[in-house]
Amino acid sequence: MKLFSPLMAKRFRAFRRIRRAWWSLIGLGAIALFCAVVMLLAPRAPYRVIDPGELEKYRQTETRTVYEILDARYSVDSSGAVYGYEGPEELRGRILAADPAAPQIDGYKAKITPHGQTTRVYLSPLHPPAASVQELGLKPISFPFRPCREHPFGIDAGGRDVFARVVHGTGIALAFGLLLAFSGMLIGLVVGAVEGYFGGWADIACQRFTEIWSAIPFLYVMIFIGSTLGRSFPVLLVCYAVFNWIGISYYVRAEFLRLRSRTFVEAAKCQGFSAARIIFGHILPNALTPMITLFPFLLMGAIGSLAALDFLGFGLPAMTPSCGELMSQAQQFRWAWWLILFPALMLFTVMLLTVFVGEGLRDAFDPRQKSRLE
Repeated sequence: MKLFSPLMAKRFRAFRRIRRAWWSLIGLGAIALFCAVVMLLAPRAPYRVIDPGELEKYRQTETRTVYEILDARYSVDSSGAVYGYEGPEELRGRILAADPAAPQIDGYKAKITPHGQTTRVYLSPLHPPAASVQELGLKPISFPFRPCREHPFGIDAGGRDVFARVVHGTGIALAFGLLLAFSGMLIGLVVGAVEGYFGGWADIACQRFTEIWSAIPFLYVMIFIGSTLGRSFPVLLVCYAVFNWIGISYYVRAEFLRLRSRTFVEAAKCQGFSAARIIFGHILPNALTPMITLFPFLLMGAIGSLAALDFLGFGLPAMTPSCGELMSQAQQFRWAWWLILFPALMLFTVMLLTVFVGEGLRDAFDPRQKSRLE
């Protein structure tokens, strides 16, 4: 089966009929193209620190609301003496003129609590106290800064434009996800093909190696390598790729085990074709279905993993634009809602579109006909 065979064309037409998946693919491509164009036109924008003087016109007057203190509290001993008084002095004279142990003062309600030989009295006004607003002058410009006309996504804690960092971070995440998905599929393809085609001792040895390799804690390895070699895009990609092939190798192995006993494979062996030609020329084109349908989900997992590592501080270098790094800032500045809203919305959109594409590919490549009981 060739890659552009009539069967593949039929599957492509079936994928196009799934409108949600087709438009999701177009939307995902538009996001990737937009990010690529912005990264090429403004490569230094996410690293530029904005001068606070540019935001001078957005300074607001800082005010403080002051409430008049009308409450009072004090204690009365067994002799009727008042001590521990807290409250307005004018109210104290009215309390002393009345019965301090059970005051009856207009506009106040009293709460009396006995404590042995003493009585604790709390006076609160029946109406809320008057409030006055004091102006403290113009607020100084500080980062993070709220969204404004020049910076619609706001400014982060480092004084950099959030829109530029979200767009560049999404482009980096898409590039990382594509490279990681392709590398993981390539390694998984080679390992799964060797296991499924040769079988026997090769299959057993590779399976035992895969089980041992999958038991290694990935996060600990990332922490160790990051502390020794430093955090960088190639180091992160290589470290993640050597762990990302395990799942796809199981699917490829199962497909090769299913197809290696087919008639066309036996015919190729009888003609004296090499193992590499049989694997890549005869079996692989017929085993592409699980790889194609799994690719969007591998891409989504890679993007989510990069964001999670950046959020934890084990991903890309600190100055690199990343949605995960912006959400990590939002942990410190919880009032800066733009640091969590826009990066999370972009990640959600990209991952949701990727899931829709993956579901469409899975339905289009499903060889079983949909049926129902009547």
